[in-house]
Amino acid sequence: MPEILHLDKEQIKKILPHREPFLFVDEILEVLPGEYVIGKKIVREDEVFFKGHFPGFPIFPGVLIVETAAQISAFIILTMPGKENLFGYFTGIEHFRFKKIVRPGDTLIVKSEVVSYGHGIAKSKAKVFVKEQLVAEGIVSAMFVDKKNVLGKE
Repeated sequence: MPEILHLDKEQIKKILPHREPFLFVDEILEVLPGEYVIGKKIVREDEVFFKGHFPGFPIFPGVLIVETAAQISAFIILTMPGKENLFGYFTGIEHFRFKKIVRPGDTLIVKSEVVSYGHGIAKSKAKVFVKEQLVAEGIVSAMFVDKKNVLGKE
């Protein structure tokens, strides 16, 4: 049986190719490879998009909530034994609903579980919370391929 893992920011950067300002994962609180993940994103006041979304009333964009859910969900696959050399890219969003506004200072907790995984395509059901209150939920899909096929390197 796979071991439940906890990952800090440096370990996250060894797995995900994203970097600031487009890395939306601060900590993986718990991941059972191939099954589920719980991750955290702290919404900081100084993030660049708040200058325009919206001046005087900053709101964390819904599309970035989805991106956060997708990045965190990727750890379900990328932490599986033998999957270290995979690169995941977003392929779809289904039934995503936004229930509450997310503001600077909020901490997002994403809980995601695999719905299906086969032929390199994973679908995960993600629920996004702030202080245990559901703010968004939906399904994210990603294709996972060998890094050298995408990046030309390992």
